[in-house]
Amino acid sequence: MELPPWLSEEEFRRIVKELVARLGGRVGVDELRRELGVKPEDLVEDIETYDVEELELREKERLK
Repeated sequence: MELPPWLSEEEFRRIVKELVARLGGRVGVDELRRELGVKPEDLVEDIETYDVEELELREKERLK
């Protein structure tokens, strides 16, 4: 996990410990993000996309 540059590791640990204690050992992802100030756009990752139909066609051709 990478922390945003504006959030120190110590502050992150403090927030997580506080949330866990407050919520009785369970912390929802949305609550954690809200407390840390992490926006959805901060969590974007590049994911390769595949055309499933094309892959199926190639596999059928390969198996012939």
